[in-house]
Amino acid sequence: MIGKFTITVLLLGVSLLAGCKQEEDTLTQQQTSIVNYLESSHSPRLMSEKEAEESIDENPEYYTSYGNNTYRYIATTYAEGRDTWTEVEVGDRVEIYFDAYVFNYSSLANTMPYWSNREETITAMEETGGKLNPEFWSTDPLVLTAGDPDLMEGLRSALTGCREGDSVEVYMTYAAAYGSGIIGLVPKESPVAWLFTVEKVTKK
Repeated sequence: MIGKFTITVLLLGVSLLAGCKQEEDTLTQQQTSIVNYLESSHSPRLMSEKEAEESIDENPEYYTSYGNNTYRYIATTYAEGRDTWTEVEVGDRVEIYFDAYVFNYSSLANTMPYWSNREETITAMEETGGKLNPEFWSTDPLVLTAGDPDLMEGLRSALTGCREGDSVEVYMTYAAAYGSGIIGLVPKESPVAWLFTVEKVTKK
């Protein structure tokens, strides 16, 4: 005869397995949708870094993936003289200007960010009177330390290897962003996109 305790434990186990399966499905869906966006809808259309290495194109536009949870595109990869720009290494102090969005797998052109320090973005938001009140947002550059374990995983992964002057797009599944938490106006388990320029790199 099965006791009440045993039944409770079994039900709890089934519930946990169902929760894990749902999280796996959400993560897989986000990974697939981000890649589909980058390779189909993004302007310019991108290819994976591996495909770029095998491409016959002279300067193929590509994205780099980190653990299938973070995807980085550097728009200035082929900028003249970029190889002389200061490269971000672990421990360096990096100043960025950014717009951060909840990502819906489509163009961000007409989307309102959930956070920004770009003066032009803040001014536009104040003029249009959206749901957010950017009155207290700073227009100072956001200062990060490359490799800092306290950084959001996606930013920590994508920041290293950028260069001073770069224009960068980073797309993150919820696992590389805020996890299952609700952060401000970012809903639970949301993918996010950070678009930023590297203003300054100070070597460690």
